[in-house]
This record gives sequence, structure tokens and C-alpha cells, in this order.
Amino acid sequence: MSSSRRLVAAVAACLLAEMLWTALFASGVPVPKVPALLTVPLALGLAALIARAAARAPGLPAAGRRFWRLMTASIALIGVGATIMGHARLHPEDPDALRTVQASAPALVAGVGLALYALLRLPTRSMTRGEWIRLGLDGLTVLISTATFLWHLALRPMLERHTDVRLALGLLLLSTTCLVALVAVMKVVLLGSGPVSPRSMRLMAAAVLVGGLGSAVSPLIASPRWVGLQPMITLVEALLVACAGSVAVSAGAAPATRAAPYSKLPYFAVAATSLLLAAVAYGDHTDVGPVATGAIAVSAAVGLRQLIALRDNALLLSSVRRHEQRMRYQASHDALTGLVNRARFAELLTSALLDQRPVAVLLIDLDDFKGINDTLGHGVGDEVLVTVAERLRRAVRHDDVVARLGGDEFAMLLRDVDAVPAVDVAGRIHDALGTPIHTTGHELLVHASVGIATSTPGDVLETLLRNADLAMYAAKERGKGGHFVYVPGMTTRIVAHAELGAQLRDAIDAGQLFLLYQPIVRLDDGRTAATEALVRWRHPSRGVLPPPEFIPAAEQTGLIVPLGRWVLREACRQQATWLRDLGTAAPQSVSVNVAGRQLTGPQFVADVVAALDDAGLDARHLTLEVTETAVLDSAEAVATLEALHGLRVKLALDDFGTAASSLGLLLTCPVTSLKLDRTFVAGITTVARQEAVATAVIRMAQALDLAAVAEGIETQAQARMLRHLGYRFGQGYLYARPLPPDEVAAMSAPALAGRNPSI
Repeated sequence: MSSSRRLVAAVAACLLAEMLWTALFASGVPVPKVPALLTVPLALGLAALIARAAARAPGLPAAGRRFWRLMTASIALIGVGATIMGHARLHPEDPDALRTVQASAPALVAGVGLALYALLRLPTRSMTRGEWIRLGLDGLTVLISTATFLWHLALRPMLERHTDVRLALGLLLLSTTCLVALVAVMKVVLLGSGPVSPRSMRLMAAAVLVGGLGSAVSPLIASPRWVGLQPMITLVEALLVACAGSVAVSAGAAPATRAAPYSKLPYFAVAATSLLLAAVAYGDHTDVGPVATGAIAVSAAVGLRQLIALRDNALLLSSVRRHEQRMRYQASHDALTGLVNRARFAELLTSALLDQRPVAVLLIDLDDFKGINDTLGHGVGDEVLVTVAERLRRAVRHDDVVARLGGDEFAMLLRDVDAVPAVDVAGRIHDALGTPIHTTGHELLVHASVGIATSTPGDVLETLLRNADLAMYAAKERGKGGHFVYVPGMTTRIVAHAELGAQLRDAIDAGQLFLLYQPIVRLDDGRTAATEALVRWRHPSRGVLPPPEFIPAAEQTGLIVPLGRWVLREACRQQATWLRDLGTAAPQSVSVNVAGRQLTGPQFVADVVAALDDAGLDARHLTLEVTETAVLDSAEAVATLEALHGLRVKLALDDFGTAASSLGLLLTCPVTSLKLDRTFVAGITTVARQEAVATAVIRMAQALDLAAVAEGIETQAQARMLRHLGYRFGQGYLYARPLPPDEVAAMSAPALAGRNPSI
């Protein structure tokens, strides 16, 4: 048994001893009064020791330690006062008894006041204004009920028997003490005990309540035979305090407790006052007025409390409903744009398909949106997404659904439409995005690729979304800012691309790829000036595949980057071999086509440097060909070209004239040559407009000091026209098809040293 429990047992022994002494004394047995005098100070001293130990319990917060230190002092003061009063209690006939009681009063009042102060100062949990009002009404209800009982059972009978003013004042003081004790008890019961263990505080509250009620009813004990009953009240109080301290020693810090859902005290108060009123009404009617007044006041307080509780419950219910609505909205809508999210879109699409009515799904993916986030920041990117969402809303009917599926991907659900109206909506989407978006400090033009799929009988959610997704990727393959309608068979083509991509990955490692080189010749004498490297795939089952057969699969699967890296390294190695073997008779430059994804990759410049270093090739012997669409609206691609230009790598703008921003690119891209697209060469001898375009290109190249190469030359007439316009270099089947490296070397060997100018 711990020391605190042994002390509690000692206090309990004091109480039992006092009870035995009182019973013997009341029975007329001659027992000495000294033991009865010692039990009270001894028990209170032991209780003070337990309270002192509780103040030192490990893990107790500062507020809990302060409480138990105050309680130690309170018990000590009460012990002093009770010891002084003990002689007067046992010898009420002594002439000095009244002075003895008066001498003990300061210590007793100070002790009780200190205990009440300790209880009332305990911190409480945070409460709302409504909770404080309900708590106050609960306390008022209990106080009125207690005061009613105190009046009827104690104060009224004593005032009827005694008219002494000093006695009346004493009764008023005792009643006030009782009610203040009750306030302290209710504070603990209704608000909780804060940093002290709840069980310990319930025992402390009971001790204070016993002390207050004992003081109030002590004048009723007038018989000298029962003088021991008054010390017994003090001993019960001491035992409760000792038990509370023992619990606090073992519990330490108070565990977290939940607030009670409601207080039962007001209902007990109403029931008690109602029973008291019934007893008075059917018995002695002399006190019916005050008791009825108390009962009415208690009922009024409880009724007001219920009205306030009903109002608060209504407000709480309204708040819960608003919260539920907000949660439902958040669960089904995108937080940034306010559009429905992926889950809600799937629900609506499933419901529309179950109605067996035609629907169309549009998947919308913003082109190059990653560049906006990476270069301008996610804040600007969010502004763009919000603006795009609003423009998409305005592009459809009120009952159509616009959703954000995630990132820069949006979707639309159009009810009761087929492919034709859906294409019209796609056109409105492009028109809506055609106006620049104004964000914080920026004006941005955003394009989108749109995939369209319409439902057929029996379609399910997954089928329609997959078809729209395939259509969107087909739109991206055809170029940015376009749209495409899903047609049967696309799935087979996409799957074939995926399978071909998987085989391509193995082909790179297995050495199935090889390069052919198409000569770029001087138009005046047909001698080789440079070459263009063109990749081929020697497929194990399908034979030799040209680029159009597998480059789209490489683009779709992301293998274009490792494929381009291999082509670059192999072309550099071959160019270095020609220079070493043929000297000045060798082609002076090799051209390598570069995909847009390579240009925007973070490692491309490093790949170029590594390929040149491994081959031992000077950068001026390498030309990288890029298309206009690969660098259009791509700040990353232009930055890469600037870095390559700084390495002295030559840069050619391939397929020049086929995109919408060719002239602007000449101002932003550090190119060294232009390649006139074959579409302008095919009809140059018969179509005046093609001749005009070819003429404009050569004039711009000459004005900007750029080399110009004409592609796709197949006839002597085309060659003569191009020479007449001022072109010095060209390539095409008129001169040579793509050739193996040894045939290129054979074509170049007869050339005289110094006769192969570089382009």
C-alpha cells in the first residue's frame, strides 16, 4: 500500500473512532473527551500531508500544483480553527465557549475561503457565449432550489424559534457559506476540473459541499448528547479531501475529458422543488408561498434555458447543414476553378449514358501549359486555368457540363448531340481561347487540343472516355490548337503504336537501327557539300521501315529522346570518320533532325556536347535541323538553341514556310540556314505563287546572311529555276536518294580539296 493510501486509512480510522465515541457518549457511557478532541486535528493534519504530496505529483501542470498548494494551506487553517473550536463543542456549558468559538472563526473563515478560491480559480475549457449562458442558468437553477430547501428546512424553523439578531446574522452567514460552496461545486461539476483529475475533483467538490451544508445545519444539532456529530461532519470532509489527494498523487496530470452532452442538475432541481412544493401544499401550508416562489423561479430558469438550447440547436443544425452542403460541393467540384471534378463528371456521364440518349464527350488539353508553370510560376498558371474555365463555360449551353479532370486537362459533356454540333463546340473553344489571357504582368495566348467522341448504343463510361482520349492524342499529333473526332479503328492504330514503341526500345539496344545520308549538293556543279542523316529501322519481321512508320510511335511513347540521342551520336561518329578518311574532300557538315521534345528536355545540350566529344568532332561540322512548330511559342526551345549557337553548332530551320510564324522565328531563333520546304519546290516551274514564295525566301536569306537549301528537287527544270533565283544548295532525288556511308564517300572522293564549301 502506498504512503498516501495509508494516510487515507488513518483518516478513515479517525472518523470511525469519532463515530464510536459519539455513539457511546450519546448512550450515556462515561467516555473521556480527550480522544474526541484529538481526532479532528489529527485527521486534518493527515489530509494536509496528502494534499502536499498531491502538489508534488509528477506530470502535474502548474495550475494543478497551485490548486493543491492552496488546498494544503486551506486544510491547515481549518485544522487550526477546528482544534480551537473543539473544546467549545464538547463543553457548550462553559462560560468561555462563545469566546472560544469567536477565536476560531478567523482561521475557519480563511480556510473555507481559501478552498473556495482554489476551486473557483481552476482553469476551464473554452466555451462559446451560448454555453456560458446555459451554464449560468444551470447554476441559478440549482442555487434557487438549494436556497428554497435551506429556507424551508433550516432557516425558517430557527427564525421562528429564535429572534436574536446575532443569531439571525449568523444564520445568514452560514447560508451564504453554503451557497458559495455550492457555486464552487457546480463549477467543478459543470465545467470540469481542468488540470486536476476528474475523480479527485469530484471528491473535493463533495468535501466542500459537506462542509458548507454541515455549517448550515449545525445549529439544528442542539442536544448536548450529540455534540460529537459536529466533529463527525468535519471528519467526513477530511476523509473526502484525503481521498481526493490520494487520487491526485496516483493520477498526476488530468486526462483529456469530453464535455457532457447535457447537464442533469437543472432537471433534478425542478424535480426536487416540485416534490417539496407538493409536500408543503398537502401538509403544512404555512410555508407554501416561499416554496412556491422558489419552484416557479426554478421552472422559469429551466424553461429559459430550454428556449436558449433550442435556439442554439437550431443554429447548430443550420451550421451543420451548411457544412454538409459545402462538403458535398467540395467533394464534387474543383477547388480552383469551381468546375465539377473528375468523380462528379464520371457520375453525370454514367447517368447520361443510362438514359440511352446521344451524348458527346470533349477532352481538352492545354498545349505547352507546363512551360507557363515552369517559367512564370504556378500563381500565373492558376490564373490561366481560372480564365480558361470561365471561357469554356461560356462556350457551351447552360445544361452542358464542364469539368476539370486535373492539371491542365478539362472535359465537356454535351447532351442530345452528335459529332457535328460537338465539332462546332470545339470551334467555339478555339475561338474563346484565341483572345490573349491577361494575368499579373503577362499577356498569354493559350491553345488547346480537343478530342471528341460521341456515344453509340451500349457504350459505357470507360469506352467513351478512352475514345475521347485517343482522339485528343490524335489532335496533338496533327499539331497544336486542333481537334479530332474519334473514328472506329483508332484504337487499333494506337495499340499498334504502343506495340511498335515497345519493339523500338529493344531495337535501339539490339543494333537494328542504321543511318542513311542524303547528300546536300551545290546546285552549280552537283558536288556534295553536306549530308542529312536519316534513320531507318531494320525490323526483324517487317523489313526496313522508313521514319514515318515508327517516328509517330516514338513521339507517342517518349522514345523520341533516346532515339534522337542515338542518331546524334552515330551521325557525329560518321562525320568524323569521313573527315579523317577523305580530308577536305569529305562532306563538311552532317545535318541531324531534332524533335521538339528533345529541344525542351533539360539534357539535350549535354547530349550534343557528349556526342561531339566522343566522336572528336568540331561543332562547326554539325548542323541541327529544327522545325518551325518545334520552337513556336516555346521559350525553352529557343533557350536551348541559344546555348547550341554559343557552342558554334549550326542551326537550320527545316520545312521553312509551312508554319504561321516563320518571319517572327527569324528574329528570335539563332539559325544559320533555311531549308525551303519541298511543297514550294514541287510546282515552282508551273505555279507562280510557289515561285514567289521561293523568291521571297532566298531574298530573306540573303538579307539576313543565311544559307538557303531547297528540298525535294526531282527535275532539272526545278534545279535551273532555283539556281536562277539564287539558291546555291539543294537536295533531292535528282541528285541522290539517301545512301549508305560508303556510297557517300565514293561520291565525295573525286572532289578536289577545297571545292566542298560548308553550308
